[in-house]
Amino acid sequence: MPEAEEYSSWLESRRLIIAQLATMESAIRDLAGKIDKFNDSAREKAIEVAKDAQGGITELNLRVAMLEMRAKIWGGIIGLAGGAVATVIVQLVTREFHL
Repeated sequence: MPEAEEYSSWLESRRLIIAQLATMESAIRDLAGKIDKFNDSAREKAIEVAKDAQGGITELNLRVAMLEMRAKIWGGIIGLAGGAVATVIVQLVTREFHL
């Protein structure tokens, strides 16, 4: 009879182990699903952040281009003003020598 009890105990242990493994498998599948959802969410957020960053970079490039244009315009105006002042000074000096 002890062999029958051992066999019965072994069958019960085996059944419990199989039930525990099935529970663990289910938990692993649930966890895999959660990880996939998290990855999808993280990917979407990364894409959104990249789009926002690209928009910011585009805006920044536009602002830099506008500042470059302003600098060129002001440089041209200052150059013209400097040239005009130099011309006037040269004209005044040459008149002084001719008179």
